[in-house]
Amino acid sequence: MKREPCRDVSEEQVLAFVIGDMDPKSSLALAEHLGECRRCRDQATEYTSLLGGLQSCSAEEAIHWHQFETPFGAMNVAATDTGLSRVSWQQPDSETFVRHLASLYPERPAIHDTERLAQTERQIHEYFAGERSRFELPVDLTRLSGFEQDVLGCVQTIPFGEVVPYSEVARRIGSPKAARAVGNALNHNPVAIVVPCHRVVRADGSLGGYGGGISYKRRLLSLEGTPSLFSD
Repeated sequence: MKREPCRDVSEEQVLAFVIGDMDPKSSLALAEHLGECRRCRDQATEYTSLLGGLQSCSAEEAIHWHQFETPFGAMNVAATDTGLSRVSWQQPDSETFVRHLASLYPERPAIHDTERLAQTERQIHEYFAGERSRFELPVDLTRLSGFEQDVLGCVQTIPFGEVVPYSEVARRIGSPKAARAVGNALNHNPVAIVVPCHRVVRADGSLGGYGGGISYKRRLLSLEGTPSLFSD
């Protein structure tokens, strides 16, 4: 039998209460409401059971995500047990980001996990503040092809404040004629900034492409003190 909706409290508020995403005053008020409203109390029980089931999943079965503010706007990040697997500021709505994760990892639940991704948030903040030149975060690139992993592995070795041409990356991975393929691989970088694909430019010094938008590439290079007088 379908329950009639509560006129005083929404399901979203009950869910926020269960996951602890409420300020203390609102949480206390809702706790008092649950003592009087059976409909909301049953809903809270269902959410608690669902949350417990999700939390009981092993780390390898879940995708952990978090959102925080940066100079690029809302930054969405996600990680598997292996490491950071997504960095995106193209989906400022967290619900859209979670749906995107569901399309990428249909076999895994997506769990909001501020604690697990606190280190990622801290290091990205330090980077934007000019206090960090190298990330110390494991990354998970296992969903990429072997060639793409080779390209991004090479890119991770490019020092802060330096740039190299696509052709040089191709040479370093043993495929000197694959400069165009290198560019395509960089467009598939799921952990931009942390794996600094913005440090790869054209042989003539112009910026080339960037999956996150060319203006962001210029801003990142400027932040790193790299000459930003490149023509597009």
